[in-house]
Amino acid sequence: MITQQSIAIDGEAPYQIFGTLTSCDNDASKLIINLHGLTHSQWGYLQQNCITPFTDAGYDVFNFSFYDRMPNSRRMHEASLSAHCADFLRVLDYFSDRYEHIYLTGHSLGGLITLITNPDNIKAVSLWDPALDVTHFWSTGNYLTSLPEQNGYKLDYGTEFVISAKLVEEIKTYSNSKCLELAATFQSPAQMIIPALSIFLASPHTSPAQYDDAFSAPYERINMEDTDHCFYGVGHDQKLFAHTIAWFNKFV
Repeated sequence: MITQQSIAIDGEAPYQIFGTLTSCDNDASKLIINLHGLTHSQWGYLQQNCITPFTDAGYDVFNFSFYDRMPNSRRMHEASLSAHCADFLRVLDYFSDRYEHIYLTGHSLGGLITLITNPDNIKAVSLWDPALDVTHFWSTGNYLTSLPEQNGYKLDYGTEFVISAKLVEEIKTYSNSKCLELAATFQSPAQMIIPALSIFLASPHTSPAQYDDAFSAPYERINMEDTDHCFYGVGHDQKLFAHTIAWFNKFV
């Protein structure tokens, strides 16, 4: 029987972290925690669509928002990269004594957060087109406009968002070389799933192949054709989830 529970986890005062736990079995020992990308939330396309295939495979699923509409949630213009990492570690701590096996997915910026935090006792991770050279990506277009009066930036991804100046400045410290160092010291079995229209295309000085050399075993890279950074297109999200489940099932 599938059940869902809304959960509020205490973050840095006065904030709380809001998420939804979907359980497939009262005695389940395996949990997948999904880390969403910048401008997304627990209600995103990938986060919601993965619930059924993951629970069908015997995993509980926790989707949470780094920022949400809830009154006590951190807002996007308040969310630094260090706050993202701290909030994720609070989520992980909440579940650490509730599940025997914990797995992570990290889409886009969620992939970078996964590498930065490098948490202990994770059975395996799947990085969905991780954003490992964000500053260079931003430099390829008119994505950022400074808003000094708000101590932030307008982020234009077709829809416009306001993000904090601290988030932008902290992300700038994670160059490609720094991200490769993080990959080289990463502790958990890691899978990278890279779409044909990857964020890597905006970074001519790096490629997924560099990370093949950086990650220690066990590691694998899966390339997916005919899809983009968000794995849009009929059936592509389901292929993404199938690759992820196959990887996690190796580390039960």
